[in-house]
Amino acid sequence: MDLSGAAAALTAALIWALVIFLYKREMETAGAAAVNFSRLLYVAVLMWPVLLLGAPTPGLWAAAASGLITLVVGDSLYFYAIQRIGGSTAAPLAYTYVVIAQYLATLLGEVVSHWLAASAVLTVVGAALLAKGGSARLEPLGVAAALAAALMWSLGMAAVKLAAMGQAHPLVIAYIRAAAACAALGIYLAARRRVALVKSPLFAAASLLDLGLGSALFAYAVGAAGLAVATILVSTSPLITQLYARATGAERIGLRQTAGALSIFLAIYLALRG
Repeated sequence: MDLSGAAAALTAALIWALVIFLYKREMETAGAAAVNFSRLLYVAVLMWPVLLLGAPTPGLWAAAASGLITLVVGDSLYFYAIQRIGGSTAAPLAYTYVVIAQYLATLLGEVVSHWLAASAVLTVVGAALLAKGGSARLEPLGVAAALAAALMWSLGMAAVKLAAMGQAHPLVIAYIRAAAACAALGIYLAARRRVALVKSPLFAAASLLDLGLGSALFAYAVGAAGLAVATILVSTSPLITQLYARATGAERIGLRQTAGALSIFLAIYLALRG
């Protein structure tokens, strides 16, 4: 295994786990749509110089498709699922994208060992255990939305693999993903007269870390370590979020969360071994 790719994936997971706290705070006042559009817009406006890093390549279309599939369709379905069935049910259902991604990796020519398959399952189990408890609401539309989000996320990550195979630079992949999603979401919100912007330098910096550096690190990891491994490692972000919340006193970790943490630690070990 390429250790630089594994390190890049884990660093991306760290970034994605920490920026969520700022996003949650802004969502309380601005709403999910404004936060999602704002982070895309900041990246689209501020990161354009990365386009100078290379000439157009065949992989750019896949990067744009990944942005539309993952950041627009997939995220929207996930937010809808949370509204219908709650985060404690939607999260583990949506996290089945880790398993789906293993199958897509094989279609793209990767060899997925039994260790990686077991790691993917443990990641989903860990995410389910780390999700906040509550009464399960198995409303059909919500369940369907969560599973559809899982499919969209896995397809979007597979598109990143195609972009990497097409020789696109990781930073360019990250920019094209965000710019394509920004354009689509902006048109939709403008048509509904719901365009709003989070005006904060700190939020702009977090957006660049999230969709700029974090996405570029994931693209690099997919090219270096493979889609199967990179998907598992970046999916450890819920564990990092829980550990940070515990360290700052924001949340307490009970037996369920401890079991989830152990499941993800084991998943990391198996992924690195596989």
